[in-house]
Amino acid sequence: MVRVLLFTLIALGIVSTPAKVGIANAAADYLRPVMKSVGGSARIDYAGVCSGQNKLLFPTVDAQPASQGATGITAVRQIFRNDPQATTIVQDKSGMVRITIGNVSTSGLRTRIPVLTFDSASQYNPLSAADAITIALGTYAARHGLQFGMASFVIDHLVGPPVEGAPHLPPRMQNVTVDDALGSLARTFKGIVLYGSCRQPDGKELFRIDYIRGS
Repeated sequence: MVRVLLFTLIALGIVSTPAKVGIANAAADYLRPVMKSVGGSARIDYAGVCSGQNKLLFPTVDAQPASQGATGITAVRQIFRNDPQATTIVQDKSGMVRITIGNVSTSGLRTRIPVLTFDSASQYNPLSAADAITIALGTYAARHGLQFGMASFVIDHLVGPPVEGAPHLPPRMQNVTVDDALGSLARTFKGIVLYGSCRQPDGKELFRIDYIRGS
């Protein structure tokens, strides 16, 4: 196993009360028990909070466990039933759950990247794949003068070697939107993929992409 560490900054927010969560992993803890009943994959697109030094924070949401015995999209909706920011909770044609929190800018999600490549590490490791998509989108936005860019983030995770028969992404995707690439990431690895955006005082947007295990 190889440990990868880049000297960038991650910002995950804070926990306020047991039902109010401001950490993406804490929100995922409520979602994880019902993942199997919705096909194992989920997307969370959220309007984050811009902070200093290019940080993007996950918003504070009101989440709670689903009722005992609840399954499927009903269970997911119960988790966020008291949070007015959870504006849309649907299950798409592939069966993946999509949760929208707040008024999310879709500028980055709609961006179409001509060629998105994955090396062997990012093909087989979902965290590395999320990093690869982040860097590809940030590079594309900078090259074309788009009004959004990467929030500060960290790469600090274990990277396993390719394993025959293990879930993996293709070595490249062509003419793909970031939204579709993130959907493929979530479905391939049966996890939760998050896309956050916020607008800085100067008008420029920041975006952030994360992956959280689904089970």
